[in-house]
This record gives sequence, structure tokens and C-alpha cells, in this order.
Amino acid sequence: MSAAESTGRLDGKTALVTGGASGIGAETARRMVAEGAKVIVCDRQVEAGEALCASLGSAAIFAACDVTLEEDWSRTITAGEAAFGSIEVLMNCAGVSIPGAIDEISLDQWKHTMSINSDAVFLGCKFGVEAMRRAGGGSIINISSTLGIRGGSKFPAYCASKGAVRLLTKSVALRCAEEGWNIRCNSIHPGATETPIMDPYIDAGPGREQVIAAFAAKHPMGRVGQPKDIAHLAVFLASDESAFITGTEIPVDGGYCA
Repeated sequence: MSAAESTGRLDGKTALVTGGASGIGAETARRMVAEGAKVIVCDRQVEAGEALCASLGSAAIFAACDVTLEEDWSRTITAGEAAFGSIEVLMNCAGVSIPGAIDEISLDQWKHTMSINSDAVFLGCKFGVEAMRRAGGGSIINISSTLGIRGGSKFPAYCASKGAVRLLTKSVALRCAEEGWNIRCNSIHPGATETPIMDPYIDAGPGREQVIAAFAAKHPMGRVGQPKDIAHLAVFLASDESAFITGTEIPVDGGYCA
């Protein structure tokens, strides 16, 4: 979507997007800026994040952030509010997936997966709620996975971490609703999506085309997702169009969970 095609659905809102330098996060940042938002792109990939923000102009700033560190969250939220005044949208998109069944994966790999996919989302929700209470309300969007809804024998750490995101989302949504804070919290559950998170599986497989085809075959629509498929939903959940939606999980999966 070009700036000329924008309908201003996010005018007046500031969004913070983790994992924002590539994949789903980067595409969401682009779409949100196109819809009128200011965006704080958070990532450990400094060069890619700065390049993205340069392409988006004054509507975006980059914040180098390790989402597993509480002090990085505090610093990033403070910088974002200083730059744009308030934060009304927070998207927890940073994630990792390490191949390995229960008899193959190590405890260190398990802990690494949980720290990024679960602990960091907890911190994002915690700091996001605090920022949005100051802003008078907002929307938290957590990227989970279809493997946070149904199991996969080769993905124990990933399934567990993404299942945690699904129920954390519901708890946060209920707390905010019960307290009347005007903060919504929902989770998006992508199917296999062609982003850098797929690279470890491609590297371990017979080739890129073959691996993508194998993932595509598991989806009734016969393809893997693209970042824009998830970004479109993220824009909707960030906008006032979804004002009565909270505590729910929404698959974007070509029918995989049907």
C-alpha cells in the first residue's frame, strides 16, 4: 500500500513493533506508517532496522532492543514516548524457532526459545499496559502461531512458547477489560510464513523450494503465508475498527487450524 492509497486508519496512533527489522514485523511497520501511524521499530538487527526506518522517513524511529531484557524495554518505551508523545499500539513480533523433537532439543535451546517467545512477550505486555494506561488506551497484538493452538512433534519448545503467548494474551485482555483501562489484547496465529524464521528449516532441508513446498502442502489453501497476510490483520487490530475485539486468537493459516 502506498501513502497515496492510505485511508488513515491509524492516524494519531504510535505503534511499537518488536522484531521490526525483518519479516512480519517489517511489513507491519510499513503498513502501519502507510495508514498514518508513527512507528518505533525495535530489533537487535541494527543495520536492517535503521535502513527500514530511513525508507519510512520521519514517521519511524529505530530502537536497538533486546526484548528479553527489562532495562531495554524501559529505555525503549521512554525513548518512544519522548519522540512521539504516547504509545497506543504494541506488537510483540520478535520470535525464534529451533528445530528439534523432545529427544533432540537441549535445555539451553528450550530456555533460549522461551526467553524470546514467551518471557519477552510478558515484558512487552507489562510495559505496554503501563504505557497505554498513560495514553488513555490502546491495543496489544501478540504474534503466536498455529503451533500455539495445535501440536507439532518436531517443535516442543516452539509449541510450548507460543501456547504460553495465547493464554497470556487472554489474561492480559481480561485484566484490562475488568479494570476499564480501554486496552485490548489479541493474538495472531500465523501458519508457516515465508520469513527468516523459516531459514533454519530450509538450511536443514533439501533446498528452499522443497522445504517451502512441504510446508505449503500442510495448508489447505496450498501455499505458505506471506508477511503481508499477517500485517493486514495487525493493522485491523491496531485500528479502532476492532474496538470490541479482545482476548481472542485469530489464525492466519490458509485453513491449517480448520
